[in-house]
Amino acid sequence: MHFYDKVKDQVSALTPKYNYPNDGTAFGHFIIKECFNKIVDFDFDGQDFDEFISSHIVDGSNDNGNDAIFVNKAQKRILVFQFKYSQNSSLLNTNEVLKNKKFIDWILRLSSDNLSPNPKLRKVIDNEISEILTDEALRKSEYTIAFYYVDRTFPTYNVTDIQALFNNYRDKGINFEIKYYDYEKLNDLYDDVEIPKNNVELKIVHNEYFVKEYKYFDTEDTDLKTIVCSIQANSLKKLVKEQNELLFALNVRYFKGENEINSKIKQEYSKGSKSNFWILNNGINAICEGFEIESDILKINNLQIVNGGQTTKTLTTIVNDLPDEVHILMRLTNISSTTKVSKISKEIATSSNNQNAIGQRDLHSGDRLQRTIFKKLDGVSIFYDKKDGEWTTIPNKEKYKNPFGKSPIYLKINNTDLGKSYLSFFLQIPISTKGRDKLVYSEEYYTDIFNQEVNEENQFHKLLFSFRVTERLNQLKWDNESKFEILQSSFINDVLISLSSLYFLQDKLTRLKEPREIKDLINQIDFKNYLDPNNKYFLTLADDFITFMMKVVRGLQQTLNVLKMAKELNNDIWIPKDTNNWLKKDGTYKQIIGQVTTYLIQNA
Repeated sequence: MHFYDKVKDQVSALTPKYNYPNDGTAFGHFIIKECFNKIVDFDFDGQDFDEFISSHIVDGSNDNGNDAIFVNKAQKRILVFQFKYSQNSSLLNTNEVLKNKKFIDWILRLSSDNLSPNPKLRKVIDNEISEILTDEALRKSEYTIAFYYVDRTFPTYNVTDIQALFNNYRDKGINFEIKYYDYEKLNDLYDDVEIPKNNVELKIVHNEYFVKEYKYFDTEDTDLKTIVCSIQANSLKKLVKEQNELLFALNVRYFKGENEINSKIKQEYSKGSKSNFWILNNGINAICEGFEIESDILKINNLQIVNGGQTTKTLTTIVNDLPDEVHILMRLTNISSTTKVSKISKEIATSSNNQNAIGQRDLHSGDRLQRTIFKKLDGVSIFYDKKDGEWTTIPNKEKYKNPFGKSPIYLKINNTDLGKSYLSFFLQIPISTKGRDKLVYSEEYYTDIFNQEVNEENQFHKLLFSFRVTERLNQLKWDNESKFEILQSSFINDVLISLSSLYFLQDKLTRLKEPREIKDLINQIDFKNYLDPNNKYFLTLADDFITFMMKVVRGLQQTLNVLKMAKELNNDIWIPKDTNNWLKKDGTYKQIIGQVTTYLIQNA
């Protein structure tokens, strides 16, 4: 899906919220928050980033070619943005850029023009730009102006014209930068992970390192700079204790406890000067946004350990006294393109590991939608378990304590359970001989379940809705399984979830014969209003939902009774295993739809 189509619903939602004149202006707000905030320092230290963005969106009449303008006072940088929002066309033209340049000439006092900026732009000039462009700063060129141009694409002639317009700045010794972001680059930024900021140091074993500069080949080549070195394990242990889990934002999995492999790591650590650890262990693979070496100290900007989490966590979690002689092999890569961080780090992780195998669940844990779900649930004190071992690393579990009672002690939602609920309700696949856990992360279904090509808000609500319905129906099963033989099957839960969709399609029961028909209709419904965001996204369904589902249970029991009777007529006995085998068969769910809808119609 094209970037425009992926974000248009979210952009449209911002237009009325911030009273923007059109979606084009709202688009600027959206990409500053969701894309540029990951790579640009806006010098923001307040509470409401959206309000901060809105106050710097100056698009409108008398904007002098500026759509947004920000100032980083600490760095003495003026950040000028022009956004073009279009599904099919490139809109930026020389006249637009000329207005932009005319404004910059004016604030740099290179022009005698008398411009009249709109009130929002005037406020930014008076309160922020004026502090940067003092007489002394202008005289000494102690400032930088960075131009960010955003358009669907950038034809070569357009880039050439823009460069030509600003040539005189170079001649005058003005510090300026021009950056171009087409929608493909924005899409990479949008999907990318925002790396937690840190400045850290590790101690290198003297003279045991080399540095290599090279390119990562893809649709667009990326410059990389890698240092391969031996580091003192003690310096890493201290670092991990200081930074905690922030060092593992891009790591595809967490510590798995003292399993067989990690116990071997521990044993080698403990041998001290006689340890074979350096040669037997894969070491650590990490990325960063810059590094330098000073007297055997490796200074790193924004370190992320993408592979070697087991080694690192064993070091800090299991081993208490670590001999100074223990060294660890480390490969640290500075990725020049901030838009390629997630992709390259994931490929490093999957390609370089052969210790504790990485599963598909862990590989997807860093996907944008997985992070969005984590953030939303965390906001209502529910832990979203998206990665093996992640829960054990949480230092403050009190946040997730269950306020409603003793069971469960903590409020957690596992993404596999979330996926299975979606698989049953929205995709109408309650039974699979392939194993439903595997189906959730399979190439065939993962992108449908955790769909990142549609509105994230809508997909989040659909996932949570199906999960909350699952909880409600599990309770119904437990409350009634002694009364209905069909509820005693271990396979009936997912069938109930799939059939619960009929509650929302009661006026169409006479025409429903296939799972595909239910799937098509149920995915047209907005389920947002069936969830209460102020009460941990619990269901707001009417009481008649349970009444309806009890009718479904009776319809299922009637279907089972007919099957049992047929077997008894052949002088055979129906046993519980037969119920499971029947439910597991291909074609059974389609048969159930026909039988249950008929029962519901007859007992309406």
